[in-house]
Amino acid sequence: MGLRNKRRPAADGHPAAQPGALGVGAQVVVRLDRDRYPDAMADDPSGVIVAAGELQGAALYAPVSGRETVWVVEFDEPFYGLDGSGPHASARVAQSSLEAAPEA
Repeated sequence: MGLRNKRRPAADGHPAAQPGALGVGAQVVVRLDRDRYPDAMADDPSGVIVAAGELQGAALYAPVSGRETVWVVEFDEPFYGLDGSGPHASARVAQSSLEAAPEA
């Protein structure tokens, strides 16, 4: 999966626009939890954070416990889940499953 060539700047110019920071406009890789699907061959999807999610509730393949931040990620390419669901254009993802994408 290819990463977008340009980072979208955060609308407010805050830390999300800085490399490695998570926030709206940050390019990320979603690290999938492979515990339930250890033989799944799907790559970890990449995309851009497009909105803040809720502080509690369900996220991509895992319930969020406590008050973990959830982000809405728009994928670079349609994503098929480890369980075969999809294609998904976007998803709500817990911050603990996100990693800043490497610079292209």
